[in-house]
Amino acid sequence: LLPYNFNIFIMALEGKKIFVSADCKTITGDFAVGSSPDTVLIKDSSGASVTVASGDLTYGGGKVSFAKTHSAAFVGVLQVIAQNSSLVALASAYSVATCKISCCIAALLKEALECSCACDQCKKDLMRAEKVQLFLQAAIYEAEHNANLTQAEKNYNKASELCIEVCACGC
Repeated sequence: LLPYNFNIFIMALEGKKIFVSADCKTITGDFAVGSSPDTVLIKDSSGASVTVASGDLTYGGGKVSFAKTHSAAFVGVLQVIAQNSSLVALASAYSVATCKISCCIAALLKEALECSCACDQCKKDLMRAEKVQLFLQAAIYEAEHNANLTQAEKNYNKASELCIEVCACGC
């Protein structure tokens, strides 16, 4: 597996930065916007959405900054949209909340390392973890660098689909 910091993913394209906390419950952002937004809307793949009110936004020098903590963890691809009072998008940024998939990768690696099967199941667990990691990396890249939400969602969903535990050796 490639070395990667699972705790924080940063999108730094065109002055846009979205940070996802290690528990995927807090999103902080800092990105360029032409005029002062009234709200910032955060939506995730599960359909959950949270609004950051104007009182919780900092605007200055053509940038908006915010931090928002949600009671539940954000899941999957995130859309962060700065909006005016008519809910017209002024700017947007994208990222991926990786907690669910990162936990899966850790579990698959643990299974592979502790595996004592006489067949190839141990190797299959490790290969599955690698595939999950690659799909997660692709989701992050598509969201943060290409702003391609459709492909980011496909890659994230494939990583999630591969996150199945295999009990016992199954030989």
